[in-house]
Formats: sequence, C-alpha cells, structure tokens
Amino acid sequence: MKGSIFSSLVSITNGLHRDNRQEKDFKYLLSDFKLNQKANNAVFKVNFKKPLNAKKEYYQKLIINETENTVASFVKEFPKNATTPENKYSYTILLNKFDKYLNDIATYINKRGITTDLNNDDNYIINYLKVSVIRLYAELQEQYGQFSENTKFSISEIAEKYFNDETFDVSLIEKNTTKKVATKKTSKTKATPKTSFGYKSNDTSTLLTVLKQVNLKIDLLDNRTTVEHLHQLLLAKDFANTESQIYLQCETTQFSYLVTKLKPFFNGFNPTAIERSGKFITKTGTLLKANNLHKNKIHNPKEKEEIDKIIQQLQ
Repeated sequence: MKGSIFSSLVSITNGLHRDNRQEKDFKYLLSDFKLNQKANNAVFKVNFKKPLNAKKEYYQKLIINETENTVASFVKEFPKNATTPENKYSYTILLNKFDKYLNDIATYINKRGITTDLNNDDNYIINYLKVSVIRLYAELQEQYGQFSENTKFSISEIAEKYFNDETFDVSLIEKNTTKKVATKKTSKTKATPKTSFGYKSNDTSTLLTVLKQVNLKIDLLDNRTTVEHLHQLLLAKDFANTESQIYLQCETTQFSYLVTKLKPFFNGFNPTAIERSGKFITKTGTLLKANNLHKNKIHNPKEKEEIDKIIQQLQ
C-alpha cells in the first residue's frame, strides 16, 4: 500500500479489504521487519489486544512505526526558534491532517461494517488504526495545544466526536508514567474546559420555537423551568454564570435522544458538557450525569418521529 498507512488502509478503492495475501506471505514479511522505538517525546501509549496471527501483527507493526514516526516529527514541526504564528500554523496543518484521518476511518468503518469483534482480522486492524489516530490527536493537543484556540477534547470526546462512540475504552490510550516529557514552555495558562454549549447559528429564534414545540410534545420540562430558561442556558457564553436549573419532566431516554438530535447544531452540546454544567436535574430530582444519558440512549424513544420532525426546522 502506498502513502500514509492512516489513509491507505481505509481507501475505498485500495484499502485493507483489497489485501488477499495469505498467512505465509505475512510471516515472510515479518521475518525481517524492524519495529521502531517509541518516540522520545511521546506522552501516551496504546494498550491493545496482542495480535494472534501474522496478518494482524504485520499491520499492527506498520501502524506502530508510522505512529511513532509521526509523534517524533513533532519536534521538527515545532522547532525551538519558531515564532508563535509559525507554531500556530504548524498546529493547524497537523490538526487538519489528523481530522481527515479520523473522518476517513469513520467512513470506512461505516461502509465496510467494521465491528469490535477483534477475532476478525480486518476488524482488529481497523480498530487498532482508529485507536492510534485518536492517540495522535491527543498527543498533538497535549504537547502543543497552547498554539490553538480550538476546543480541546478528552480521549473519550475524540472517540465520540468522530465515531459517535460513547463507550470508548479510554484505558486503550494512557499517559506514560515512566518518564517526563519536555514540552514547549509558554506563558499561557493551561486550557480550561469550555463553559458554553456553543450554538452555531445566529438564528436563535428558531431554536426557541423548536424547544417550545418539543416541550409541548413530550413534556420536556416540569413547571419549575420555563422553555426560556432552557433557551437562555443553551445560548449562554458561560453557563457557570447562569442561575437557572433545568428540571426535566420527560423520560431520560427521550432527553438522551433529544441531545443526540441537537448535538450537530452546537459545538459542545453532549453528555460530558451537560454533566459539567451541573444545570440539568432529572424527574427523580438527581443531577443528570453523562453516564445516565449514555445508558439511556436508544434509537426509538417515545414520540421519536415527532421529535425528528420538530428538529428538522433547525436545518
């Protein structure tokens, strides 16, 4: 396969599914394969199931080599004598590259029906590729995130953002604990979690109309909360400074579905941000947690069709 392993493996025309070599061919390739050492500047490491045949091992080693080479290349991309604008440019270029890798992998997974059954060779290889690129995204943020104004994402949020994977096993990617990694010093303070949901459109009136219609259809809110309170919270530049608590009356399965449908219209409206806000109270009187939303995520809640029709107004 030619080009970057991150792109070539998931090429629709020349990808992994086109490789029909036999086990003996992969054993031969492994006979003189040289595995690169871990990049000296690496912050994270990948923990993954051991490959149990030659094909899995061969592709895992290819991915490892290119991953470590990419992490090691950060040092050249961000030289010590570079100016801040130069570093910001380098960060944007790398972030866009990793963004494309992740989107391409997600497309391939959907089109080829890749699952988490790691006994299957293609599933194993593509899942290892997925984890490796999530690690690259995390490495870039961790080491040089001070040169970007973009939202920083946790590993679980990267998996959810690109793969809609809300149950990603974060133990697959963990920080190194054996040595310290020298990172570029900066006078900026460490990035703090975003405190807004980031509504994308300037047309806030349509959002209010949608919320009112949803409230009427599924009894979204109890009488302690008005639709205007919810609307104000969703648009707030800093939800930590808003006083309103949002008391839900609908079923958690319905609210979880509503979050999924509204998510594309916000930069950060997701279970993690909802829990972080500390503003949403369930009908049982408990603070709504991200795990509650994940556990109650179903594809066909009550009034699904009506919710879908209402949300279409935002498109």
